[in-house]
Amino acid sequence: MSRGSRQVLKKIFKVIPGPYWGLLSMIVGLLGDVIAILMTPDYDLNYMVSYLGTGPGALFFNSGTILSGLFALVFYLYLVPILKSINVSEKIHRTALLFAILSCIFFSLIGFFPSITTSSVLIIIHGFVAMSSLICGSIYKTLFGYMMLKNNKFLKLHAYSAMIVVVIEVAFLLTWVPIIEWMVVFAITYWIFMLSFHVFTRKELFYY
Repeated sequence: MSRGSRQVLKKIFKVIPGPYWGLLSMIVGLLGDVIAILMTPDYDLNYMVSYLGTGPGALFFNSGTILSGLFALVFYLYLVPILKSINVSEKIHRTALLFAILSCIFFSLIGFFPSITTSSVLIIIHGFVAMSSLICGSIYKTLFGYMMLKNNKFLKLHAYSAMIVVVIEVAFLLTWVPIIEWMVVFAITYWIFMLSFHVFTRKELFYY
């Protein structure tokens, strides 16, 4: 990360501390989902989550998805430096950060490209960014979990929870069952909340 980028992040985190971005990502994402569900009477668990991005509550779902991804990205930019450890190579650290950034960007793009069935172009783009977000997400969570096991600033619970999320994500990628997709949503939401709360309650992890 360049010196200029670090300075920009420093200014951002002085206004809104790092762990709050994780909480904002979780709250905004869930709020968009809940509002979209309430505005879509025919929605049930037989539909994919992305269906909400094409119904009456599409504005809320897509906006929530875009902002949730961006807020998660900022949170990870704060979190990854904390994960640094002499027991983990710099290559693993950089790779984890790269895939975390890519996953968040692809996730936000889901909100820009909803799965509107009347447009084959949107369907293809939506499918690509959604799958890319999941694949990149599984990679960075695996690496995050490994780094957490090597870092005494985090609990083994955080690492094992990351691995559980990865298992659920892989299960969804192999099956594309809607209920498993919702399991992915809640698992990631809980994991981000757990990490945000952990950093928030340990003041020594506030490095800006």
